[in-house]
Amino acid sequence: MGKDYYFTLSGISIGDYRERGSKFLASAFPCENEDEMKAFIQDLKKEHPSARHFCFGAVFGEDRSEHRSSDDGEPSGTAGLPILNQILSSEITNMAIVVVRYFGGTKLGKPGLIHAYKEASILAIEASKKKKIWITERVLIHFEYDYTGNVMRAIEQFPMAQILEQNFLESCELTVSVPKSTLDNALHLFDHLQHVNIEHIP
Repeated sequence: MGKDYYFTLSGISIGDYRERGSKFLASAFPCENEDEMKAFIQDLKKEHPSARHFCFGAVFGEDRSEHRSSDDGEPSGTAGLPILNQILSSEITNMAIVVVRYFGGTKLGKPGLIHAYKEASILAIEASKKKKIWITERVLIHFEYDYTGNVMRAIEQFPMAQILEQNFLESCELTVSVPKSTLDNALHLFDHLQHVNIEHIP
């Protein structure tokens, strides 16, 4: 069973690493897909028109299954992968790090580049703030008004359940969010009550 939550970033954070005249400015930021990441990179290119490279790593998906990286003209494997590996070693997803490099005139060599992109990424992650996102499913509960007390008590005792919408007329309805891993239990919450029906809202 997977977790009912994941961590992403609450905002943008910066890491500034210098090595032999070269400047590596890392921006860590929340994004849910490649399009959002590309838009951010375009903004950085306008902000840093004289920079030589805009290398990145990114991880998307609740299960952290989608990975992206780019060396953007640096020698293969010296930029994108070191950035990506720092994200993967954290427990964060739906985020990217873009490192803007200003060349300082002295070549760093492959080991030097790998180290610089790694360190800039580490600084950006260390400066970041995480936020927890709960993974939930919605259920719709139908019941007669007389059963309101029973339904409310059951919801209060169900872990992490939240009432999203409520409609109390002759026939009552509640839309409730529950942690994804508890969906099956939630659907059987009222098996003992004949006049209460519950269904999953896809």
